[in-house]
Amino acid sequence: MYDCAILGGGIAGLSLASFLDRRSIVIEAQDRVGGLSRSYRLNGIDYDIGPHVIFSKNQEVLDLHSTMIETNRIKRSNQIVFKGRYVKYPFENDLSALDPADRDYCLQEFLHNPYERFSGTNMLHFFLGTFGEGITRLYLQPYNEKIWKFDPSCMDTQMVERIPKPPRDDVIASANGTVTEGYQHQLYYHYPAKGGFQTLVDAYKARAEAAGQDVRTSSPVRRLTRLADGWTIETGTAEFQARQLISSIPIHELFKLLTPPAEVAQALQRLLYNSIYIVVIQCRKDKIGDHFALYVPDSDVLFHRVSKLNHLGEGYSLPDGGSTLMAEVTFRPNSYLSTLRECEVIERTIADLEKVGFIDRVDVVDTAIRRERYAYVIYDLDHRRNVDKILAYLEGIGIKSVGRFAEFEYLNTDAVVERTLSLARSLNCAH
Repeated sequence: MYDCAILGGGIAGLSLASFLDRRSIVIEAQDRVGGLSRSYRLNGIDYDIGPHVIFSKNQEVLDLHSTMIETNRIKRSNQIVFKGRYVKYPFENDLSALDPADRDYCLQEFLHNPYERFSGTNMLHFFLGTFGEGITRLYLQPYNEKIWKFDPSCMDTQMVERIPKPPRDDVIASANGTVTEGYQHQLYYHYPAKGGFQTLVDAYKARAEAAGQDVRTSSPVRRLTRLADGWTIETGTAEFQARQLISSIPIHELFKLLTPPAEVAQALQRLLYNSIYIVVIQCRKDKIGDHFALYVPDSDVLFHRVSKLNHLGEGYSLPDGGSTLMAEVTFRPNSYLSTLRECEVIERTIADLEKVGFIDRVDVVDTAIRRERYAYVIYDLDHRRNVDKILAYLEGIGIKSVGRFAEFEYLNTDAVVERTLSLARSLNCAH
C-alpha cells in the first residue's frame, strides 16, 4: 500500500514525486520517462518535442531548474519572418523592420485604436483591443490561426490575458528605429548544456528515487478500482494499491479507465486539442543566422515555427559545422493534415524551408520526424466550463490532477512545477 500513486512519468509526475515526503509510486506507460519533455537524437544531436527552455518568473522554480543540471544561459534571439523581412520578437517592438506602409499602418492603428475601450471577450477581441488592427491583422491573427488551427474569435482569453499592453512610448520608438525589448522575463533563459530537455526529466527521476520513491516504466494501466480507503491500480504485469491517486496523464487517456456520468462524458468529448509533427532537418549550412526561433505567419507555409538548435550551445552543433533545424507543424486529430504520410510532411517542410529562404535543398543531409498526439490545449469558448466540470468530478471520486493535459491547461514546465510544488506541500501537510 503506497500513500500516493502517480499516473504518468513526465515532468509533472516526477517532480511531484520528488517533492513528496510520503511513500509514492510513479507509473509510466512508456519504456522511459519524459512525456512531452522527452528528447530524441539524430546524428549525435539531441532534440525535444518542440523548443523547451528553462525560464520562470518564479525564482524558486528557476533556481531549482538551473542548478539541478548543468545549463547554458542564453540571450533570446527570436525573429518573426514577415514578407521576407526579419522582425525582432515580439513584433510590436521592432516595427521599423517593416516596410513603411505596414509600419505606419501598425503604428497609427495602435495609437488611435477604436477597439481599446471594449473588454476582450475572446482572443481576437483581446488582440484588437491591446495591439490595434494593424499588428493584429498582419501578424497576431494569422499566426494564431496557424498554430491553433482554430479561429481566434472562437477562443477565450485564458491563453492571452497574461500578455501586457505594450507601453505607448515603446511602440512609437520601435516605429522610429529604436528596437526595444519586450517580455523581459523571457529575455534570458537556460537550457541543458547537453542531452536535451530530457536531462531535466532524468534529474527529477533521480531526485524522486533518491527520496525513496518508486518509478515504474513500461507499465500501462489497464484498470482502476476504487476502494473504501484508496485505489487499486492494475498494469499488465503488476497490481498496486494507494490511498491517494494523482493523475498527470492526458485527461482523455485517464477517462478510458473510468465510467463517468453522461454530462461529464459529454464535457470530455468537447475538449479540443492539437497534435504536432516535429520535423528535424540537418543540413550542411543554413541562411538563418545566429537566431534560435523563427515564427512564420504565412498561411502557405506548412510550419509555424523553426528552431535552430546550434543556438543552444556547443553540445547541439554538428562537428562539421552543419545546422540542425526543428520545424513544428500543428494539426487537429482527424483533420486533413493528420492524414498526411510522414514522408509528405518532411518533403513539404523542406520545400517550405527553401521557399522562405532558410536553406537550399541541396544542403540537406538527414531528416527525422516525430508525431505527438497531445501537444496544445485549445482554449475554445467552452473550455473553462467543460474542464471545471471534469476536474470537479475527478476530485469528487478522489483523483487529483496535475500537469498540462491532466488539468487541460496550456502550462509551461515552470508553471507545471509550481503546481506540483503546491500540491506536494498540501499533501505533505495533510499526512
